[in-house]
Amino acid sequence: MRRILIVPGLVLALVMYAHVTSAQQGAALANGDHGLVTVRLKLADGEKFSGVATIRLLTLAGSTVAASADNSGEQIRFADISPASYVVEVTAPGFVPVKQALEISADLHSITVFLTMTPETSAAPVLSGSAAVPIASSSGREEVEKSLQALRQTDSVPPVTASVACPVDLVLKGVAQRVEELVANLDRFSATERVEHFAVRPDGDVGAPDSRSFAYVVVVARHGEGDFQIDEYRDGGEDPGRFPAHLATVGLPALALVFHPKFVSEFNFVCEGLGTSGGKPAWQVHFEQRQDRPNQMRSYVIYKNTYPVPLKGRVMIDAGTFQVLRLESELAKPVPAIKLTREHILIDYALVQFRTGEQQLWLPQSAELYVERNGGRYYRRHAFSNFQVFTVGTSDKVQPPKESYAFTNKSDREIFGTLTVNPAPGQDLQPASITFGIPAGATVFKVVGSGKEVNLPVEAIESARFAHNGAPGSIDVSAYFVKTSTLELVPETVVLVKTN
Repeated sequence: MRRILIVPGLVLALVMYAHVTSAQQGAALANGDHGLVTVRLKLADGEKFSGVATIRLLTLAGSTVAASADNSGEQIRFADISPASYVVEVTAPGFVPVKQALEISADLHSITVFLTMTPETSAAPVLSGSAAVPIASSSGREEVEKSLQALRQTDSVPPVTASVACPVDLVLKGVAQRVEELVANLDRFSATERVEHFAVRPDGDVGAPDSRSFAYVVVVARHGEGDFQIDEYRDGGEDPGRFPAHLATVGLPALALVFHPKFVSEFNFVCEGLGTSGGKPAWQVHFEQRQDRPNQMRSYVIYKNTYPVPLKGRVMIDAGTFQVLRLESELAKPVPAIKLTREHILIDYALVQFRTGEQQLWLPQSAELYVERNGGRYYRRHAFSNFQVFTVGTSDKVQPPKESYAFTNKSDREIFGTLTVNPAPGQDLQPASITFGIPAGATVFKVVGSGKEVNLPVEAIESARFAHNGAPGSIDVSAYFVKTSTLELVPETVVLVKTN
């Protein structure tokens, strides 16, 4: 039912009546129709937290009302919650525990809690893909010798936190999903690649560098159901003669595919525990080639003959996102047919962030390689910069504004609502309210900040309330804030919409 009112200023106001009023909602809740608590986790940079976490809903006295243990994902819902005061508590290996108080009242249908997970260690730097990153000049001899010495050392297990058990199944599942997403969404990426090659004498001394720079392109080609191929091009070609010493180093971006479902059965995995990588908490996973499985991951091609190379190694996996941060590999055993006695690879990955597109991609930032073959030795290092990424369906992705709420209409009709954002107590600020519509199937962003749509300083926000005339569950909400906050969702509410 719709009523049209004439108000001063010749403005028409459309009052849309919902099926159930707030008073009726309260009565329903009091009779046992309880509320819904949604907990959403993210990292300080806005990326979704998808790591392993235990989320509990507690009474003020500390008793557990509901819990989700060892959850892997950024959202958990607790349904049928009785009106009362509660505390949401989240613990995750490698992250500072967080708590947030909330209130479920008789007239409140649901509330969403946005929590920011902060690593117990300092955050690692983010590589920006929207600006050129200068390529390092030729490495100093002392730096090269230090890196070479580290690569030539025998395998040793880095330290881990003894008190933290590794949920290996969840870790392997999480990293497999990230690798699958990369293959499914990435069309190709390009970068500037600098290669430095050093001959290594038997006494360990290194020769003069032989340096090359390439326009480097990686293309992901898909063939049929689940099949794909990764190809590399340098300066438009694949000629190994372009490399120093006519020795081509290819296939480095593909090594992280050891976790892809297509290849994972070829390896044995052991999670050694929780360590750190680049200042981030990281799960430390050892892998080794299985002898009873075909080897599709790495091989040497010599005079058009292919020789599979069995690998073992160690991977550091971000505990908050399941992205691969660092990968080391070496020979599981020598390959006598080509006189390959040693190969040690170290690859560091970094987040490439772009101005357009919501997607974030972890790509190789640098790689080091030490090889002993046929009596010869060499050390090589690769540095990648100036990334450009082409993803499948990039034009359809929307970049969420920083410091904003996102409202997604999951119904087949337009929904109107009023967002009220409340400042923390003790500040000389008034709540800010705006009314707007969300088209069917669409997402609408509302930016918070002084002079913005919601005119309140971001640091002053404590909570928010969105009352709308849609059915329960028809609106999904996200928040892109560093600060922890809550947002109440009140469906089936009368909303006053003004139009000129």
